[in-house]
Amino acid sequence: MFISIESVIHQAISDASYDLRRLSLEIHDNPETALEEKWACRYLTEYLNGEGYKVEQGVGGLETAFVASYTSPSGNSGLNVGFCSEYDALPLIGHGCGHNLIAISGVAMFLALSKVMDTCGVPGTVKLFGTPAEEAKGGKIIMHKQGVFEGIDLLMMVHPSAAFCGNWHSQASLSMTVEYFGKSAHAAMSPWDGINAGSAATIALQTIGVLREQLKPDWRAHGIIADGGQVANVIPDYSRIEYTIRTGWSEELDTLRTRILRIFEAAALATGCTHKVKEEHAYLDNLANPVLAEMYDDIMSAKYQKQPDCNVGGSTDFGNLSHSFITLHGMYDLAGTGVPNHSKEFTKGARTKEAHERTLFAAETIARIAARCLVDKEFWSKVQQAHKD
Repeated sequence: MFISIESVIHQAISDASYDLRRLSLEIHDNPETALEEKWACRYLTEYLNGEGYKVEQGVGGLETAFVASYTSPSGNSGLNVGFCSEYDALPLIGHGCGHNLIAISGVAMFLALSKVMDTCGVPGTVKLFGTPAEEAKGGKIIMHKQGVFEGIDLLMMVHPSAAFCGNWHSQASLSMTVEYFGKSAHAAMSPWDGINAGSAATIALQTIGVLREQLKPDWRAHGIIADGGQVANVIPDYSRIEYTIRTGWSEELDTLRTRILRIFEAAALATGCTHKVKEEHAYLDNLANPVLAEMYDDIMSAKYQKQPDCNVGGSTDFGNLSHSFITLHGMYDLAGTGVPNHSKEFTKGARTKEAHERTLFAAETIARIAARCLVDKEFWSKVQQAHKD
């Protein structure tokens, strides 16, 4: 009896749907921020262990990172394919970027491709990378620098959004923490004895606001004063800014960074403060593989009877991987409502059955593309050539 690869993938994901829904809700209802995802990591690894897969935890020096692996009974002469799961939440609003869904999408794709290798006799290896700290810290960047992805031929993942798109080009971004150090004094009795760190933070943000007139259309500069003082009648001797800058292309990031750093320095000089800047890992722009993206968009368009919309901003540490590996980062519509990421409404939507079903279809789509790369040498050759170009 002939069994199509597509039917194997569909059945594998359908069979796991109940368990995946349970995992998604557990992660959603117990949100954990970057590098604190202990319960999410435990939920996922215990499930994978229970399904008989080999799981290595604490990879790349990150306690909440893991790698699950499966090699085909037909041998490992084929491709080494990797999928990524994310599971960190946002402070205060929880899973407003739907990482509970990204977590189970990675598991679904991993299960599906494992089943293809097992049932259809396709040689190769498939890995699921549990990647913490996407919203901050850059978990994938750290893992990449530690060699966790070494030997991978193809890396893939999906992400909920307000629309679907395979050819998504993200913004490069850099997050930084700026601290100003001044001198406290009584704000009424002797303000002249103080050095106002709160004023330094205010000047910095106001000056960046003026700079926006000269920023390119796809550049962004946004942040908050996380600490500007404690009480009104004390000149604050300390303030802290959390700031992120974004550019359309990685090559432009240093240009904007230089201008922003000069503003932070100028604010210190203007107020007499000293200051310190701590920079996180830079997130590079995501470079889509056009061959993989076209297949993704074709399948999604046929399903939802609409065209892809790639006019979606944002940044991802997956972008750094796209500069080193053949990748596909598929965006999909959370629930057809147009609700934006990083909102309370998105958090609520990420718990719905509709979002679950859309996540599994996106995962099925990616698994079908990965399977084609495994069995269709001509297609894989086109993918490789597009990556070189």
